[in-house]
Amino acid sequence: MRRPLLVIFIFIMCISFIYTNNKSLDKTYNDDTVEIISVIENKKEKQKYYEYKLGEFLVIDYTKSKNLKIGSKIKVVGKFKSIDDMNYEDFNYGRYLKSVGYKGLIYINKYEIIGTNLLYKKLGNLKTYIRNTTRYLYKKNSDFINSLTLGEKEQLTKEENEMFSRTGTSHIIAISGLHTGILCILVSFIIGGINRFYKLLILIVVMGLYCLMIGTAPSVVRAISFVIILYIAVFLDRKRDGMSVLSLVGIFLMINNPYIIYNISFQLSFLATLSIIYFYGYINYVIKLKLISLTLASNVLTLPIIYYNFKGIPIISIISNIIVVPFIGIIIYMSIISITIFKMNIGIAKIIAYFNMIIINNIYFLLNILSDLDFAYIEIDNPSMVYVITYYIAVFSYMIYKELKVMKEQTNELQGYYK
Repeated sequence: MRRPLLVIFIFIMCISFIYTNNKSLDKTYNDDTVEIISVIENKKEKQKYYEYKLGEFLVIDYTKSKNLKIGSKIKVVGKFKSIDDMNYEDFNYGRYLKSVGYKGLIYINKYEIIGTNLLYKKLGNLKTYIRNTTRYLYKKNSDFINSLTLGEKEQLTKEENEMFSRTGTSHIIAISGLHTGILCILVSFIIGGINRFYKLLILIVVMGLYCLMIGTAPSVVRAISFVIILYIAVFLDRKRDGMSVLSLVGIFLMINNPYIIYNISFQLSFLATLSIIYFYGYINYVIKLKLISLTLASNVLTLPIIYYNFKGIPIISIISNIIVVPFIGIIIYMSIISITIFKMNIGIAKIIAYFNMIIINNIYFLLNILSDLDFAYIEIDNPSMVYVITYYIAVFSYMIYKELKVMKEQTNELQGYYK
């Protein structure tokens, strides 16, 4: 069999779908006061409240007065809220929370700090340092930088989110394979390549800690796991099949949390990677322009998800990505350098940040122009699931046909395949 892991992935995905549609979480304690003890693993500062990740629970503080820190081990007393059937208009918020690993909401009433987790505390302090330093150096551009480096999109304005959405560049403000690949290249460069086991170990540890620091969102875990496995394959001098690696990562994630299949970020991240792996070679063979081929390839399998969930299609995404993507690595590297040397020499950090802001401001300027074009974005009031299913049946049928053709050629010894 050409790709057994892909077959296993599809099988487990079907099992996950059946399992999640026939299982409800325990509502025994719904609206009751509960007490839990756990470590604060992550914190998000929303406009109207603070969110804290405590193990499998999402703790909400509407007063915004608790101001707890990442790494604190606390005893929380509050009202438990089941996330089953938690719907807001046409958005299943409860299922979204399950897809990122939560089993319930707790509205905090009181708390007691009973200890500290040093690892999460150090990571929390580092995250706070990065966020605050970025705000000092980059002022109005800091929210964009923090979305690139920390995955914090919450502070971006409605206008900014709309601009990225209309131009088809929303993927740059969500941590994905693009960002983790850029960071892996930087780490690899700093340690002098991955030609020793201890260097590979350093890369894995650094990326693992980065994942913990920014929060273990499904798309982030997928991106980091995928790139690490590829680096391991390079280190072992083994040929790697991207689709098999992607399937392996997906299998582990679904076994860990079957509800992950409903996470839009995971769907887009997974399908974009699969789409690039499968279609990039074909498209680039015809177009001969890597960046355009990459953009087109990534959209083949993600377009229906965007169409159905975001009720629109960004027509000018190719142009927008040609403008933005080549500069993302430069922006991230300059941001990291400016933040790193800030405590050593504020003047040099400001100079680097100044040139970085010139790049960012020009990107914003061009994206705003494109976003304001009448034909930039097609809005769809009532997207049809029938169209989505029909599209995927057609595309996956073509992919299966190509796979069977390759397998037949291998059988006839017309081409080799690395095992």
